Amino acid sequence: MAGLASQPRVGSTSRMISFLFLLILSSCALSTAISEQQDACAVPESPLVFQQYPICTQSPAEMTTITAHDDDRQYDPTKIWTTLLTNRAYFGGLLVLNHSLRKSRSRYQLKVMVTRNVEADEEYMRAFAAAGIPTIVVDKIEPAPRDGKVNRGTWEKLAPWSFTEYERVVLLDSDQIIRQNIDYMMEVDLPDGWIASTHACTCNPRKLAHYSKDWIPKNCGFTAANQTTGEPAPITESSPNNHHLLNSGTVVIQPSMQQYNALIDAMNTHPDVPNMLFFDQDLLAIVYRGKWKPLPYIYNALKPMRDCHASLWRDEDVKILHFILNKPWKSRTYNNDRIESTHKLWWDEYAEVEKQWVSSPDEQTRELWKNVVVPVVAQE
Repeated sequence: MAGLASQPRVGSTSRMISFLFLLILSSCALSTAISEQQDACAVPESPLVFQQYPICTQSPAEMTTITAHDDDRQYDPTKIWTTLLTNRAYFGGLLVLNHSLRKSRSRYQLKVMVTRNVEADEEYMRAFAAAGIPTIVVDKIEPAPRDGKVNRGTWEKLAPWSFTEYERVVLLDSDQIIRQNIDYMMEVDLPDGWIASTHACTCNPRKLAHYSKDWIPKNCGFTAANQTTGEPAPITESSPNNHHLLNSGTVVIQPSMQQYNALIDAMNTHPDVPNMLFFDQDLLAIVYRGKWKPLPYIYNALKPMRDCHASLWRDEDVKILHFILNKPWKSRTYNNDRIESTHKLWWDEYAEVEKQWVSSPDEQTRELWKNVVVPVVAQE
């Protein structure tokens, strides 16, 4: 009996091996799940030491799954990115913006504001659906007439202040591309009643005559930024006036009907409104003077700054590239200088979008590409 007891029992050993095998599998599955959660929440490191990125604490149960072009992911439904389209002209730009945003693995969805005339364009609305981009219909916003004249512009960009169903909305422009994850803007601390944005570049390198005479490099907010780290210059009451100007290509908003109504009231009553060149952007600088937080230029890197602020610009740091002035989709040829050479980045993103659409097994999707996208994007 003692001899038999000293021998290994085959049944027990088999069960032990099976148990260990299952334990290893469970550990691997748990490790993979944790890794995937960390990947989904990761924010790329930045050499800008002053930035503090939030820890991702979002639970999958609190997210909404969105599917588009074989892109399944979970989005936090409490915060959104938004941009405005009032016609078909910028649809190619929108597709590239949306594509680059998804590539950055953002945890938040882009929802596009469209005006009533866009809503009435059935084919155009089908194109939004084909792209998997939700739309928010907004009514026309424009200032009250002054002396029988109306300063018409992109005033609908004020609408997101009324989107109180969301905790935060970040306004983008559809002539931007996302180069790195930008989810930090959804978590940046703001006092009540404040917004965040980037300075306006007031260098006026093209010497445009209709720009203010004080738009010169020494007065530009970016000239005062830390040229090594990219940290923006703080804004105080004693700051030069141009340091109080922002660029509304990127605006972090805490929706509030009180603030929305204040903006609409200012639009209808402020004496400068009839002569505003930049519409909503100029109004925001007035209403939020002393109440907006400057973000680093990398969150709205205006392409001319690659030249006129070369000492500040770092290609590897840029998170949002903004194609102000000449739009890349207007021509497939461009100058190979420090400014327009950036257009290649847009066309590289566009090529990926085009491949998705033209290779779609759905004939209607391919037809929408031909009818809605091709006419507004240069083909040669």
